[in-house]
Amino acid sequence: MGRMMTRVAASPFAVVAAVAILAVAGSASAAGDASGHLGSGGTVRGDVSKTPGETDRITIDLDAGATLDLTLKATFQAGLVLTDPTSTPLDLGFAGGTRFHTRVQIVEPGIYQLAISSVDGTQGGYTIIAKERWTRALPISGNGMQVIGVPVPAGSKIACVVAAARGGPVPPEILGLVDPNGASLLEGAITPKGKTARLAPTAVAAAGIYDLTIAPTDGSSAWAGRVTRIVPHVAPTSLGLTNGLTVVSFRADGVGTFFASHCASCHGFASSYAGVRGHARDALARMASGSMPPGGGVSAADIGLVRAWIATGTKP
Repeated sequence: MGRMMTRVAASPFAVVAAVAILAVAGSASAAGDASGHLGSGGTVRGDVSKTPGETDRITIDLDAGATLDLTLKATFQAGLVLTDPTSTPLDLGFAGGTRFHTRVQIVEPGIYQLAISSVDGTQGGYTIIAKERWTRALPISGNGMQVIGVPVPAGSKIACVVAAARGGPVPPEILGLVDPNGASLLEGAITPKGKTARLAPTAVAAAGIYDLTIAPTDGSSAWAGRVTRIVPHVAPTSLGLTNGLTVVSFRADGVGTFFASHCASCHGFASSYAGVRGHARDALARMASGSMPPGGGVSAADIGLVRAWIATGTKP
């Protein structure tokens, strides 16, 4: 009897070997670090200051068979590391930046950790959205008897419909549904009515992989169908990890020098503290959009500096 595991399609994990990423994932605590737990998904809003080594850490409970949908938006050059329940960093294909989105297949159930830090010493705020997603309908097929592994979270329902493959002479039966502990959830085989056998939505209590056994009555004919997972809705968590940025000074931290060198040739306000302070938010919006200075060319680090100066009170 063959065994086929049906899982949500996604690229497999790879272990990250980069020294810098490993250092972030396992770094010691620093002043300004924050941490929190997302449950099985939600939104995190926080910030990373210029404190050396500051890293925020967020844990999330994930089930085997799910896909983690992960989005990062930051106002600084952020590094993001995801580690599995064994503390092994996973390859997200992200070297650092202000925007990032990926989907990761979850193979091992347990508590995963997201660690966010600055890759270049700049500071700012961030938003992370992490959602555990499940593909509802999974196509299945086979020849002869097959055992389909169906991963689901707790409180789900599993349904199935199967029929003989096109041109196949014999429709299949659904012989069993077994929970992760080996207990049967069916009283007996579900025989086909006409050409189709159907398993009505069946409640399952625990998270895990449920074994669905399907076989044609002649033992060898081809069949096809789909498994449906009805997953309970879980309210997303909202997590606040904002604990303050390092105060930025117009003169001491180079904000004034930046405006003088990039903007003063076209804008009189850019040559003085009072002038820049009065136009700071509009100037930031135009720099972020690329319309100022003409042709763009302002680095993400400089935009982050101006943004942090505004966020910390536009100090002289």
